[in-house]
Amino acid sequence: MASTGLTGYLAPEGHLEDLLAELGRVAEVHGRLVLAEGPPRPAAWTANLWRDPERLAIASIADAAAQLRARQRNWALYPHRLHRRASLIAERLPHVGAKPLVFPAAAPSAPLGSWMLLDAGTILAASDCQSPFPNGEARFVEDREGPPNRAYLKLWEALTLIGRQPGPGDLCLDLGASPGGWSWVLAKLGARVIAVDKAPLAPAIAAMPGVEVHKASAF
Repeated sequence: MASTGLTGYLAPEGHLEDLLAELGRVAEVHGRLVLAEGPPRPAAWTANLWRDPERLAIASIADAAAQLRARQRNWALYPHRLHRRASLIAERLPHVGAKPLVFPAAAPSAPLGSWMLLDAGTILAASDCQSPFPNGEARFVEDREGPPNRAYLKLWEALTLIGRQPGPGDLCLDLGASPGGWSWVLAKLGARVIAVDKAPLAPAIAAMPGVEVHKASAF
């Protein structure tokens, strides 16, 4: 094994260039995973942070799984290359449940490591990662009836990660609220919502109890 002295930053889908611009000088890029020298530093365009990843020389699929299990119980594969070999290794590791959460729910509490194959004989693995979700991707049982678009999922994710939701007695200000996905989340939780936007809210959201609409610039 060999510590790299690097930190891994996993960009969200479609935002690799944003992350590269934010980090500046980097050491390596493997798909959406960017390795930069030194300890972790703030980076907004990061879905997951790999702290002090190691390079592991592996002799076989069984050896790879054994080395990972020796460091951490729960592992999430970042499947960038050598997909068949990587999947065979993953099959020998304890299964990490990927069942979608029903909001509101607590985020997973078990430590979760991340790994990938650099080549057939080398794994890059970080047993200490920032996100409790595989590759930083929170999955929820979606509501396809109430919200006007899928933006509500990002607020569900944020509230799940901080471990707190507003509720009855709380006042929330939704700036740039149209078409109303975030206002829908907040009102469903029982909070009072002041929604501000030049554009109208979806009629069903504007009519929800506790939602007060102001047609004005959020600025």
